[in-house]
Amino acid sequence: MRWLVFATVLPWALAACATTPHATVSLDTETLTPAEQAWRDTIVPSDQALIEDLPSIWTHVLTTAKKRSGKAIDAEGPLLQADAALDHPALPPGSYWCRVVRIGSIAGRKQIESFAPKFCYIRDEEKGLSFTKQSGSDLPAGYLYADGTQRYVFLGARQDAPGDVSLGYGIDHDRDVAGVVERVGAFRWRLVAPRDGGKGIDVYELTPVPADLQPS
Repeated sequence: MRWLVFATVLPWALAACATTPHATVSLDTETLTPAEQAWRDTIVPSDQALIEDLPSIWTHVLTTAKKRSGKAIDAEGPLLQADAALDHPALPPGSYWCRVVRIGSIAGRKQIESFAPKFCYIRDEEKGLSFTKQSGSDLPAGYLYADGTQRYVFLGARQDAPGDVSLGYGIDHDRDVAGVVERVGAFRWRLVAPRDGGKGIDVYELTPVPADLQPS
């Protein structure tokens, strides 16, 4: 009897499927990983706006800078290409060379300025990966939050002295640093942080320091 009922109902069901559109399910919220939720819960609205607008900020700053320093910008290769991000952006813990390339009006008449490499350090901590610039005059330190398959979000603050990591993100907004970290080549990463409300960007080129050259 059950097979007879099924055979009777089946043609009607197939006819309904042929004439009735499939229902579309839409979700108002996306599923976030704990790290993605963490940086969204931590970041201040003005910095989040800069992170979301970073592609357009990058395009505008580079277009303007290329009018005066096109060869210098092209010479940096993928480091300054907005679409150069690769998969697997996680940085292995250890010591890195940090070379800052500053672009925009904050870099002076040529719109680009490259500084000598300094030491930075990536540490695997209980909270996650931390980033600390250990030498030089500009000393951001903070945490990296995984965000998708091609980037981390960095939230930190500029410290008073080398080795000092006491100032956390969100305590003094004038010293906060928010940016994204991406891998742009073999053993080559970049931390991109907007400056002056998006009028310029700092690009930290990160490359591992050979074991025999690492600071004690």
